[in-house]
Amino acid sequence: GGIAFILDEDGSVNQRYYPEMVDLEQVVEASDIATLKGLMEEHRRLTGSSVAARVLDAWDSYLPRFIKIMPRDYQRVLAERAARGELTLEPELVHHG
Repeated sequence: GGIAFILDEDGSVNQRYYPEMVDLEQVVEASDIATLKGLMEEHRRLTGSSVAARVLDAWDSYLPRFIKIMPRDYQRVLAERAARGELTLEPELVHHG
């Protein structure tokens, strides 16, 4: 369980997800934007990805094409922990590299 960001260049994500399991959101929160950009920069640095370079070079035009995928169960757990004072609602992102 965790958050994913997808670059939806062709607008097809809405046709390929399970609405009963996840919510799709625009990436608009400042913390999400910073996290996403940081992940893209790290990916470019570690891999030399030309796609990451292209996205970062035109960040303002690519950002609206990203979709945040939030599993409903994960979102519920985060909210419960926040209600108990165990953490803030800011998600932890795990980067598998």
